[in-house]
Formats: sequence, structure tokens, C-alpha cells
Amino acid sequence: MSVKYCLIRQASPGVKGGGAYKYYARACDREKVSLNQVADMLASRSTLSRADIIANLVGLVDLIPQLLLDNRTVELGELGTFSLNLKSHALDEPRTDDFRLIKSANISFRPSPYLKDAVKFPEYSKSARSAY
Repeated sequence: MSVKYCLIRQASPGVKGGGAYKYYARACDREKVSLNQVADMLASRSTLSRADIIANLVGLVDLIPQLLLDNRTVELGELGTFSLNLKSHALDEPRTDDFRLIKSANISFRPSPYLKDAVKFPEYSKSARSAY
């Protein structure tokens, strides 16, 4: 297992006219893994059937938004924590209709320390499609 990367050329952010160009490593050549593929992988590692795993994952996808909208934070052990964050406009003084300040609600995910440690020291390999 290795993380593939490409070098990209990018102008310095915040500098008028772009400033000097620098090269940055970015992850690339990633492949998506579908729910069915994850279910197959998990089924081969457990006594649960593929159908049982899919049913539980779909149930979890349905349940998490309901819990977040019920003002709860969802902690899934070694996986991490889901929570709802609000973006809003600023006010100089409080108002009675202050809920109108809210622009959007977004789901935030914080990986657990276990998950962070699991990907802390990956091996890297340069992608064949890297131009530099």
C-alpha cells in the first residue's frame, strides 16, 4: 500500500499577480470504493453476510442525519465523531430573529486518534502521470 502523489505548480496564495510559482505534492490517482465493495471486503473479514453489512451501513447513513438534526453529536468509537456546525452572519447586537443569521448547516467529521495514527506514516510513490 502506498499513497500516490503528483507535483503541481501553483502561484503563491495572497500575492498580487500570483507571485513566484512553487511546487506542491498532492495526492492523486485515487480510486473510489463503493458501498458494495466495502460490504464485500467486510463480509470476507467477518461472519456477517454482505447483505447484513449493507443493511447496517445504509441504516447508519439514514440515522446519522436524524441524530444530528436532534442536536446530538454522533461518536462512532474508533471511527470518529460526526457533528453539525453552523455558519452565520455576524451581528453587533443580539436580536430576537437571530436564527435568520444562520447561512448554512454543515456536517463535520473528526477522525478518532486511532484512525489518525493508522495513516500517520504512509509509504509514498510518485504517480506516472506527474508532470514534474
